Amino acid sequence: MEPFKPLELPIKEYIDPLEFYNELIYANTNVGKFQVMLKKSKINEDFLITPLSLQEALQSTKIEGTQVTFDEVLEFDIDRKEKNDDAQEVLNYYEALQYGKKILSRLPISTRMFKKLHKMLLSGGVRGESRAPGEYRSIQNFIGPEGCTMKTATFIPPEPQSVNLYMSNLEKYINDPKDDLHPLVRVAIIHAQFESIHPFLDGNGRIGRILIPLFLYDENLIDSPNLFISETLEKDKHKYYRLLNGTRKKDGWNLWIKFFLESVNKQALKNINIINEIDKLYEKDLEQVMNLINSTNVVDLIKSMFRRPIFDVKTISSLAGIPDSTCRRYLSILEEERIIYSDNKVRNRKYYYYNLLDLLR
Repeated sequence: MEPFKPLELPIKEYIDPLEFYNELIYANTNVGKFQVMLKKSKINEDFLITPLSLQEALQSTKIEGTQVTFDEVLEFDIDRKEKNDDAQEVLNYYEALQYGKKILSRLPISTRMFKKLHKMLLSGGVRGESRAPGEYRSIQNFIGPEGCTMKTATFIPPEPQSVNLYMSNLEKYINDPKDDLHPLVRVAIIHAQFESIHPFLDGNGRIGRILIPLFLYDENLIDSPNLFISETLEKDKHKYYRLLNGTRKKDGWNLWIKFFLESVNKQALKNINIINEIDKLYEKDLEQVMNLINSTNVVDLIKSMFRRPIFDVKTISSLAGIPDSTCRRYLSILEEERIIYSDNKVRNRKYYYYNLLDLLR
């Protein structure tokens, strides 16, 4: 098998918008509804995005074979003394996503950004740390089942000496596309092209998926990088890889774009439902807690629990802006009423807001 030679973007002649017309309408409509619901939610949009971003980070790393639960990631985030490489990988992804949003105001989506995000992704002693973090590859890589060789590989990405050329073309397409495709269609092309170039030795899948919300945010289709589709892709993992591989033949693009838009639509509908459920939970639990504790601090406390559904006193008092001693008193009341549960440790006690965790898991 020869190293792959990607098509130069744009690829208008291989795209037929009629093939995925309905899927685009549904996806675009429901992404719009999701943005409206986030704005209208009773809880601060940033607070809502935190657990959704962490879930995205978890699902994206899970596609790559990482074995860690949502609860374990949140527990590790409180106390990072215990080494957990899988949880660290998830938090690296989350932090790279946050950083991407922050620097978009002064830096276009570009090689400089990709390399910075990649360096963050492979930091902190995680696997792949020795595989040139923050640098495009200078050796030939290949993809296939564990233990395969170059001869038995399912895909051989472009030669290392042509990576810069292909990435330069992709960067140009991202920032000056020269086609009239919808951003949701364009991001499907961008993601597939990035994966085909496979510019890094490790972490290509995760950087390629971080690119999706960052691009849609940059295009003003979403109000923040809040549309994450890794969960849907993880559920359809084999279809995802098969159709992604299909784009390496000229007639595979429409099928891939159709699947991508279906995934966006599924995730947007799921998110709409989650926000609905979260709003109901917030109103119910806030009312109950306000009957138990007569203080204006209560609203900040509950909102902070929605941001971090597993927490210790230090985390929640800092988020809510409430003194530790007051916070402890409030939490013991909430635990007595079984709104939250703790692990009962004398030191470094962790609290679990299971009502919310059940919705997010």
